[in-house]
Amino acid sequence: MLRICLFGSLSVAHGEGGPGARSLAGRCGSLLAYLALGHGRYFSRSELQSSLWSERSASSSPGSFNTALWRLRRLVETPPLKPGDLIVCDRRGAIGLNGPAGVWLDVEEFERLVTPGLEKPPERLTDADIDGLRRGVELYTSDILLDLSDDWALREREKHRRNHLNALGRLMQLATIRRDHAEAIRHGQAILDHDALREDVHRELMQLFVLSGQRAQALQQFEACRELLRRELAIQPMRETMAVYQQIAESAIGPPRTLPPSMPPASPAMSPAPAQDPSPWAMPVETLPPRQPAGPPHACELIDAARKQLAAADAQLQLSLRLMRQ
Repeated sequence: MLRICLFGSLSVAHGEGGPGARSLAGRCGSLLAYLALGHGRYFSRSELQSSLWSERSASSSPGSFNTALWRLRRLVETPPLKPGDLIVCDRRGAIGLNGPAGVWLDVEEFERLVTPGLEKPPERLTDADIDGLRRGVELYTSDILLDLSDDWALREREKHRRNHLNALGRLMQLATIRRDHAEAIRHGQAILDHDALREDVHRELMQLFVLSGQRAQALQQFEACRELLRRELAIQPMRETMAVYQQIAESAIGPPRTLPPSMPPASPAMSPAPAQDPSPWAMPVETLPPRQPAGPPHACELIDAARKQLAAADAQLQLSLRLMRQ
């Protein structure tokens, strides 16, 4: 069996116990990656040439293409495989990677694992579906084809990246429903590792930190989000995020408001970057200030006030503990 790995850079290996994986680059690597992503389909030679090489490039000539195809066959169709076992032509001369010929492709395995868990609603997921999501996320070690910058490679990279983030979002949602706050936080942080500007995920992490008893960490998450938005986009956090922050800050000096037992279905599960993500903590919309450009003083004043409130509450707690020990 030929094992083709596209996560990171393209590499191939013959069988799990065979020789070590070999990296492929250049024309042969691009051709194999394109055929692998279209595994089971056939492409005309003109389509492959126009997609893989510029029309003005010398490498786009039929002779150059045939040379690249011949070299690729020499690299991957090694004994016991015979020429034509893996890379085949149909009656029209179109070229494809032979579907039944024992090819294992990491991106195909990833899609097979995560698709059931993303297509079904949370209440209908089986243990096997959830296990598939976890295994798929573990398999996704990096974005695909990092050494290629062609348009087709960028499109495929973004598609699989989006599915990876959706899988992490669904796992975050399921962990929140189970009230496994530690696991939900871990998946949320993994999303931010790949897409740090996901404000909806920052907001959900703030709530998860509070629900797990880490109020200071929730405030730090807000400040990290605010600074990132200011630096990268020159905007303030959304009013939904400010509402969550204000409730966390106010709970430092007054009776805590009733926290929701769990968050609603998490938006990252199915949508990479929703514009809005209503929160069960959110104040009525008419009482919230509109989103402002970066720089107005009221945001800084809120943060300073929250820090003072938190410090006062912690000081009161320390005093109470000392009195209890006496």
